[in-house]
Amino acid sequence: MQLAAIFGRLHSKWRRDRSIPLSARVSKARAYASDVARARVYLRHANHVAPGVRAVGRPLVRNDGQLAIGARCYLRSIVAPVELTVSTGATMRIGDDTHINSGTTVCAATRVEIGERVEIAPYVSIYDTNFHQIYDRNTPPEARPVVIEDDVWLCTKSTVLPGVRIGRGAVVSAHALVTRDVEPFTVVSGVPAKVVRRLDPELFVVSPPSG
Repeated sequence: MQLAAIFGRLHSKWRRDRSIPLSARVSKARAYASDVARARVYLRHANHVAPGVRAVGRPLVRNDGQLAIGARCYLRSIVAPVELTVSTGATMRIGDDTHINSGTTVCAATRVEIGERVEIAPYVSIYDTNFHQIYDRNTPPEARPVVIEDDVWLCTKSTVLPGVRIGRGAVVSAHALVTRDVEPFTVVSGVPAKVVRRLDPELFVVSPPSG
């Protein structure tokens, strides 16, 4: 089933790129196949890796719970590795067509849900735990789930803290610190992050899978 999906994707991409030179098409097909093979190796500790998941470079994965990665996700560990950590008894789910870029860290001590078509820029941090209490540094605080809905864009070096839900189509600006829920189709910025713009849902476009 996996092989059929991979070859089907390759065929689709080959037809889509028929206007570019043959050598470029061969190079792209080879890179795609290599990325998919690399993902199968480096994401082998995940409980579920859907067809078409790609890895550029080597992501770092520690999974002691339940980790599921959706179809056609793309993990780019070029400048620095993507790090996915799932603690004992915790769950992390990453939806279809989500892109995670270099240096991003996602940690689930209880539950982290990332929706479909989420764009995660380099050096983003997503945590559902603060790891230490203020006074007793040896006792971890209670973890609080993080939910990032479909079509969210997390810009470079933004941070999402425990207990936050980011609504569909929202944009988190670069370097923003998200400490509370973000409404759908809003842009937030700052430390702590606050709404700076509201987007028009009627103008939002959900593109078909590409790349």
